[in-house]
Amino acid sequence: MSFTIAYSAWLLLLCPLIGAVYALAFYYKDKRTEELHPALKWGLTAFRFLLVTFLVFLFLSPLIKSNKNSVEKPIIIIAQDNSESVVTGKDSAFYRHAYPASWDKAITQLSAKYDVRVMSFGKGVSDSMNYSFSEKETDISSLFDAITKRYYGKNVGAVILATDGIYNKGFNPLYAARSLKSNLYTVALGDTTVKRDAIITKVDHNPTAYLGNTFPFQVIVDANKLEGKSSTLTVSEVTGNSEEKLFVKPITFSSPVFHQSIPVVLTAKSAGLKHYVVKIEPVEGEENITNNREDVYVRVLDEKEHILVLSNPHPDVAAIVESINSTDGFEADAFMPDKFQGSLNKYCLVILNQLPSAGNSMTQILQSINQLNIPVLYVVGAQTNLNALNQLNTGLKITIFGSRASDAEASLSNNFSLFTLTDDFKNYIGQLPALSSPFATGYQISPSLNTLLYQKIQSVATSYPLIAFNSSGNAKVGIIVGEGIFRWRLQDYMDHKTHQIFDELITKTVQYLAVKDDKSFFRIHCPNSFKEDEPVEMDAELYNPSYQLINDPEVNIVITNSEGKKFSFTFNRTSNAYHLNAGQLQAGTYSYEAKVKVGDQLYTKKGEFNLTPVQLEATHTIADHHLLYQLANEHSGKMIFPNQIEELPKMIESRDDIKSVIYSHVNYSPLIDLKWVFFVLLALASIEWFVRKWNGTY
Repeated sequence: MSFTIAYSAWLLLLCPLIGAVYALAFYYKDKRTEELHPALKWGLTAFRFLLVTFLVFLFLSPLIKSNKNSVEKPIIIIAQDNSESVVTGKDSAFYRHAYPASWDKAITQLSAKYDVRVMSFGKGVSDSMNYSFSEKETDISSLFDAITKRYYGKNVGAVILATDGIYNKGFNPLYAARSLKSNLYTVALGDTTVKRDAIITKVDHNPTAYLGNTFPFQVIVDANKLEGKSSTLTVSEVTGNSEEKLFVKPITFSSPVFHQSIPVVLTAKSAGLKHYVVKIEPVEGEENITNNREDVYVRVLDEKEHILVLSNPHPDVAAIVESINSTDGFEADAFMPDKFQGSLNKYCLVILNQLPSAGNSMTQILQSINQLNIPVLYVVGAQTNLNALNQLNTGLKITIFGSRASDAEASLSNNFSLFTLTDDFKNYIGQLPALSSPFATGYQISPSLNTLLYQKIQSVATSYPLIAFNSSGNAKVGIIVGEGIFRWRLQDYMDHKTHQIFDELITKTVQYLAVKDDKSFFRIHCPNSFKEDEPVEMDAELYNPSYQLINDPEVNIVITNSEGKKFSFTFNRTSNAYHLNAGQLQAGTYSYEAKVKVGDQLYTKKGEFNLTPVQLEATHTIADHHLLYQLANEHSGKMIFPNQIEELPKMIESRDDIKSVIYSHVNYSPLIDLKWVFFVLLALASIEWFVRKWNGTY
């Protein structure tokens, strides 16, 4: 512990000097103290000297510098694979009963010396040691990503990964684990025995097709240890309780490790949701026939909707067009504005990128769009003529200052209700790069404007819209107040190796603007398809005759599976609408009928959806211990087997590089904050005053 002051050290000499001058002047110049005994006077002078000196010293803002050490134990992370593939082998009883007891004992021993954290993983990551082995997907890369983010900068001594090495989601764990800065031990679970097995490994297909067209399936068949055996591949369409075979192909397994890709072409004969079963007949001696079948659902649509994109060459256009063309039901046509000679009648939406501009007022096209009531999405950039844009009925007028631009990051609105976004999008939007928006002195915002994203400028959230929507007459309008959205697509791919989040934004924007308004008073918003391991969620809206959202009446729904079994639910109320989470249902095709009664009027909505079965864990059941050996070897660890779990504490304790870390903290605190300082000053002042009063001096 030491002292320091905020001023020059020479000022410390003033403290006793001022104290001495003040004390001597008071006791030797003031006539009221003449009658005091000399010894007493010198004693009181000393008290006054100390008091004043201390007070002047406090005016120099003295700080106490102190060092404090804290010890952080090494963190040991134990991650348990909770997927179905772990218990598909002959040792399933061991993993459900004896295996958890081994971990309990090892964790108890490790906890005596280390900070033990436990996790489970499958499709996602949870903070508990789960032994239900019920997860239908395995993503090891997301586990490593979670560990890296949660324990960044922490004293992680070792990660213990207990898994069979089978992953069917995410990317290669060998690459994902490179972000780890700690030792990695692997516990090799599962069965590496290669068994007789014929497998429908994968069926590649488009989720939608168009009426009257043909559409392909690409069926990948694998087989192990079935050389010389034969089987039959069939593709059937399921209608109610009956199946119609559409494709039949005999297969002869010509080698111990067999692989074949088989093309199948089907015809879309009627619109609606179609259920197909791809199946390979079981072969004698097969132990696992679950992976002999895959259910496929395809929605047959009447036709695609066309979207017109007008722009000079710009990377934003390429990103938007690619996203639209990857969306079922929509197709984008991109033209430079002076090259477009077609008819606007065929388009359900027009996207104008940085138009109207100074060089192209777009007068004729804008008049035609207005006459035909075609929805428009405006993308504002450096070339946009904002004065011309402000004259259009977008619900937004921008007052600009010069030609400068602002870097505007995205901030999610809490009151947006035109469409629903996933939690992945909501959690990620703040990490996207800034768009280049006009440097504006103000925005004139119409009350009808519905803002999805606000601008955040230099980390300050503003009320300026970044992406917003408005209804202009009978058509809808969208506006993106900034250019550079192509960077969002690149960032999404860099972080997730997919364009899923960016495509979600573009898809839902296009769907909202392009799809004709449902003018009914009761509406249900339900996706066409869910995965078997996802909850079935849908939204409902109820309007009064003035088309104002209400949610006073109760909304009920009956969901019926293909066998006629009914499930009844009641929607939960949100701020001004309804939401239903029906939980997880079994794979299959479902229909629903929702009802709500408003006064004497009964509104009904019907629809259908499917739950796609998730069979990834049953497709590949051979444990990959080679992967686990590589992981441990590359991170200075060791691969062990379940019967060696109780030896793990000794292995870790024997390492010299897993140690506690001592952190030294330097703390500065004002001397005046110490309570004893107050009492010392009070004592000095009180003793001096009391003695003087006792001796009759004032």
